[in-house]
Amino acid sequence: MAPTTNQSSGSAPLTVNPVVQRAVGAQLPSPCTPMSSPPSYGSIVTVLSIDGGGVRGIIPGTILASLEEKLQELDGADARIADYFDVIAGTSTGGLVTAMLTAPNDQGRPLFAAKDINNFYLEHCPKIFPPRSMAGPKYDGKYLHSVVQSLLGDKRVNETITNVVIPTFDIKLLQPITFSRYDAQNDVSKNALLSDVCISTSAAPTYLPGHRFETTDKDGKPREFNLVDGGVAANNPTLLAMTHVSKQILLGNQDFFPIKPADYGKFMILSLGTGTAKIEEKYDAVQSGKWGMINWVYHDGSSPLMDSFSQASADLVDIHASVLFQALRCEKSYLRIQDDELTGDTASVDVSTPENLNRLVEVGKALLNKRACKVNLETGKNEPDMDRKTNEEELENFAKMLSDERKARLQKKASFQNTHKIISRCFVFPMSPVQTPEQSNGSLTLNPVVERVLSRGKSLLSPSTPRSPPPSYGSIVTVLSIDGGGVRGIIPGTILAFLEEKLQELDGAEARLANYFDVIAGTSTGGLVTAMLAAPNGNGDPLFAARDINDFYLEHCPRIFPPASKGPLGLFKSMTGPKYDGRHLHSVVQQLLGDKRVGSTITNIVVPTFDIKLLQPTIFSTYDARKDVSKNALLSDVCISTSAAPTYLPGHRFQTTDKDGEPREFNLVDGGVAANNPTLLAMTHVTKQILLGNHDFFPIKPADYGKFMILSLGTGSAKIEQKFDAVESGRWGVLGWLFNKGATPLIDSFSQASADLVDIHASVLFQALHCEKRYLRIQDDELTGDAASVDVSTPENLQRLVGVGKALLKKQACKVDLETGKNEPDMNRKTNEEELVLFAEMLSRERKARLQKKQGSMKI
Repeated sequence: MAPTTNQSSGSAPLTVNPVVQRAVGAQLPSPCTPMSSPPSYGSIVTVLSIDGGGVRGIIPGTILASLEEKLQELDGADARIADYFDVIAGTSTGGLVTAMLTAPNDQGRPLFAAKDINNFYLEHCPKIFPPRSMAGPKYDGKYLHSVVQSLLGDKRVNETITNVVIPTFDIKLLQPITFSRYDAQNDVSKNALLSDVCISTSAAPTYLPGHRFETTDKDGKPREFNLVDGGVAANNPTLLAMTHVSKQILLGNQDFFPIKPADYGKFMILSLGTGTAKIEEKYDAVQSGKWGMINWVYHDGSSPLMDSFSQASADLVDIHASVLFQALRCEKSYLRIQDDELTGDTASVDVSTPENLNRLVEVGKALLNKRACKVNLETGKNEPDMDRKTNEEELENFAKMLSDERKARLQKKASFQNTHKIISRCFVFPMSPVQTPEQSNGSLTLNPVVERVLSRGKSLLSPSTPRSPPPSYGSIVTVLSIDGGGVRGIIPGTILAFLEEKLQELDGAEARLANYFDVIAGTSTGGLVTAMLAAPNGNGDPLFAARDINDFYLEHCPRIFPPASKGPLGLFKSMTGPKYDGRHLHSVVQQLLGDKRVGSTITNIVVPTFDIKLLQPTIFSTYDARKDVSKNALLSDVCISTSAAPTYLPGHRFQTTDKDGEPREFNLVDGGVAANNPTLLAMTHVTKQILLGNHDFFPIKPADYGKFMILSLGTGSAKIEQKFDAVESGRWGVLGWLFNKGATPLIDSFSQASADLVDIHASVLFQALHCEKRYLRIQDDELTGDAASVDVSTPENLQRLVGVGKALLKKQACKVDLETGKNEPDMNRKTNEEELVLFAEMLSRERKARLQKKQGSMKI
């Protein structure tokens, strides 16, 4: 890959705008520091991201104080963090820090210097989180509301000194709501009070009450928000910030010209965690397998369910970002600082004794002296990076790059103003065409061999269907992704049966989905479908045809999810143990898959799980299984694990052996904790393989996402029935969040937010690359009653879900609207059924081209 413009190696700084060299010597910031110029005057987009974590916000507070001090050494005492970052994104406690750094005082300067953040926490946390217990949420939130409202007054989102991105989750609409200065400037209804946004993003379920407030739209009509913690949506908001910038570029925001929408090599990111618990192996799958709702929410002074969802979300974002920047060969443009060895009270989000708060200050200081880390591509773990220095030294380099970039922008802006040649006002430059444009009929531009194959008018598929050659024989990477959702797996089962039928019409009755997709990724129920499609039978063909999936669900779901006891006895059982014992699931999956292992699948699979003992995501894939024998688990163990939804089914423990014969133990629960929609996970896994030198993908480059062709299938989500609101949920305690009106609001919120944000990231990415036709997301967001449940397995409901899948085929294909962030009908596309017909034709052409090319190479 050709080096990017800001590539760096060793300890060398980024190569930024040439004006930097002339500007470095001039101390441009004066005591009255000028507002920073946008990226259009520079060469990179600078992003600061701050995780959620309650009182542990002291840790990034300490890091930021160190960074600002170094900026002041370079540019004077008035330098502030907000002067150097184009975007500051923060979740929960990170959202509060974001507001403190960016809200203006009366002189138009940041309300807080970074060094003052910890003083705020030390003073106010003991009153926000007082030692108490009560019915409903753990804390009443009154002091938090009071101090935030007093601090931020009537300041609104659009007034921030730099652009902010703060996620929340609407408990009434069951969807993520992100507040940003970009949106606030274009949509008055999103221009909320900063105090309302901060209170909302901090409203952690079971800890603090949700927050309801209103704004007005451009017509003066009220818009109501019913919001809870942003950590439900994105505890690590790094990807959210990047996607928000891409969206702005697509919408024509001139602040970013000439940077292109998916030009991630031009991003420079500092991502700050709030610390995570040291791997103390508190729990295991056997122990958690006995837990009911209460133990999942509160056990030994912590909340395993909240910890698992938040930890998995933050870890996977770090993996996605780290792999991306390694793929772009600009690792130095991404710095993640996180402490994963917190113990005791320091690992808590709400222990606010003076001793613990001061201990967190020391944790932050010690973290500065630790070596910088990055994701190890082989293991997926965060490990010390031997090519980098300590976090403190890396921050010093980061400060120098930020300072140089800012000076270059100010110099360039001053030069333009002096000569009256502000280019962005005079000329419009067309965007250069993408490398792989769509044809006018919506089909892909494929390998030239395709045309020769098609002109011969004959199928290369024989009754004994050959395995599909890898992408190195073609022009694209084909990915199928299937969400989690229990019995609702019938919905993607219906979609897949239709797609396979269309492939059979093109290529013969023996055509199977696994012959056409390079990667099939599935979570929870989607993981089971993945195994059914990709596991080999005795002849080496797929175990199941797609049309057989629903028959399996119709037969076995009533025994996997038998009718539970109702009334007080049923409630007591669900409080004290999992709702179902999992015995039939274990039995049928083990019988179905036998001794087949991950490394034996017909095509490559990616199946996420979460290790409750190590508190980290564990991803199983064919790629990894063939390199690491300890990851070559039985497919049955992986399927049982990825389906082990907390409170519904018991966790699963099993062992494998490594290359030296040493045992490796796994203690796993539902993959939906990590990635309920595994689309991004699959893309990142392919990128990782290319970086590791897997020749199956040559000559595709690691971050060449324009060469991906993705079908992403949801399992449906509940129609916006507005069952709950912030006032009602504000009175909930543990039980209310875990069981309410036949739903499980806590689990539903995390799963829905996770899947929605992945769809937003992927949709914006493919729109940015101008190849929207390569990404098709099929999802029904209007399920009601039993159809929206993950475990109602009456014959009537299962047949109803079959009908939902068939009706979904007839609906208009959708995409994410860049303005609203919602999934809306795409007027440039046809029905899902018609789009799948086109998709089948593209898959068939690509496969035939690969087979033809492989035959040609064998003759040579």
